[in-house]
Amino acid sequence: MKNHPSPSISHQSTSSSVSLTSSYSGPEIKRAPRRRSSTDELAAWSRHKKHFVILSSAGKPIWSRHGDESRLSSFTGVIQAIISLFQDSNDAIKSMNAGSHKFVFLLKDPLYYVAIAKTGESEAQLKDQLVYLHNQIISVLTASQLSNIFKQRGNFDLRRLLGGTEVFLDSLAGAFRHDHSFMLGALQVARLARPMRDLIGRLVAKGKTNDLLYAMIIARDKLVTLLRPRKHSLHPSDLHLLFNMLTGSTTFHTAESWTPLCLPKFNASGFLHAYICYIEKDISVVMISTSKDNFYDLSERKAKLVKDLAQDQILDKLQEIAVRPYTMEDTGIPKMRHFIYKSKTHIQFTCPDYTGVYADDTNRKRLFRLYQYVFDRMHTRSRTLKLYYHHDQQEVILGWITSTFELYVVFGPNTPKPAMITHSNQLLRWIKKQEESLFILNSPVF
Repeated sequence: MKNHPSPSISHQSTSSSVSLTSSYSGPEIKRAPRRRSSTDELAAWSRHKKHFVILSSAGKPIWSRHGDESRLSSFTGVIQAIISLFQDSNDAIKSMNAGSHKFVFLLKDPLYYVAIAKTGESEAQLKDQLVYLHNQIISVLTASQLSNIFKQRGNFDLRRLLGGTEVFLDSLAGAFRHDHSFMLGALQVARLARPMRDLIGRLVAKGKTNDLLYAMIIARDKLVTLLRPRKHSLHPSDLHLLFNMLTGSTTFHTAESWTPLCLPKFNASGFLHAYICYIEKDISVVMISTSKDNFYDLSERKAKLVKDLAQDQILDKLQEIAVRPYTMEDTGIPKMRHFIYKSKTHIQFTCPDYTGVYADDTNRKRLFRLYQYVFDRMHTRSRTLKLYYHHDQQEVILGWITSTFELYVVFGPNTPKPAMITHSNQLLRWIKKQEESLFILNSPVF
């Protein structure tokens, strides 16, 4: 008789009935303890430039990006009163400005989401981030369970059900500060030679497992390959949530895991089941099944996959690209400091690692905000721009949008415009030449 490994995550009920005493059944995830001081904590809370707050329609605090949400009941009560004031007039508040702060609201009854920021981000960008936070909660509970909970008890304290998963909300809110995926609505793919990627794809697709829906290999937060049904693909935002789950907690690094997971764009009302295993320090295998009983079959499939990958030292290569992404030096283009390129055709993007002046944390954060600013200016609802030029004392950025790509390139502050155009075209030629290694052009299907 085989000695099967034991999954580290027990099964969570996926029935339509809801137990108000149930809680997250995933791995034990410890959130850093929060200070319980009073005035000092409030002063520390107010010093942050950006906040996210989630509350119920009854005004109960559910989660706060900073501080202890249990101490924010008066604050969330005021927010609920403001929202109700507009609702009483058959209106819905979307945003408001108070001094240097911008307040953005997302009302997804029975939950309200609020962003409070003085970061220069636009209303549209903050609203997109609130949608991601909403979908993160749906990924744990499903939309139907969330609705049923509050139908049974309108003043229910949702923290009881989310216990242990706040770390994923924290991780997601943190990722908004450095990950371009959310702004672009696209996936970042690990740079890998086409023959190697195709070989890995064939190995992932090898064999047959009943009820397997998707299988993928991920190098840190970059996709290596994705096996999918021929007529179905995964929405980028669902993959963003999955990646956030992997990076948001180190618990998944310690053992094979089996967890229920709702992918809101795939089906917001039901659970799928995810097998997760790190086969190297920064390399994970994720397989998604429609069956709650598939753990052992997927564990055996993973073991065969690891054996195949190890034969040609592919695992070593994957670990290397995970920790050593490409840089501007690899492009051979002088004067260009950084760039982001999004393929609209494949809904994927690529960008080099931050080097040179952007190896400095302060400069890197500034550049991230500049990318957000230029992106927002070019995607205004009233008029979408095809070209945009931004110049300040530290750098210049050229934005260029066509029917097939979006390009944002960064140069030093004294770079002439003709040189920027010349080097941008040079970059486009390099990307075209490297296209098969920078993007997944054909996912393996079954």
